[in-house]
Amino acid sequence: MTQFLVGVIVGASAAGLIAIVVGPSRRVRAEKPLDRDVETKLLLGRDPDDATIPPEPVAEHRGQYSPEELAELRRIGNQRRRRRK
Repeated sequence: MTQFLVGVIVGASAAGLIAIVVGPSRRVRAEKPLDRDVETKLLLGRDPDDATIPPEPVAEHRGQYSPEELAELRRIGNQRRRRRK
């Protein structure tokens, strides 16, 4: 008798679990997919209604390098080439 009772409880639990997993998945698959930008904002934890403002470009490029800076850049480049060989 106890084996029968355990079987009924296990069977009911399995049926309940299947109903919980399969039932909502059909509704979820029927929904229209989110816009890629909205999905990205949600995954990043941001409010999708806030406007995305791109950062202002930073111009850090100087026109000319001093001879010391150019020599240092050449030295760094030569060190990297030696390490690769």
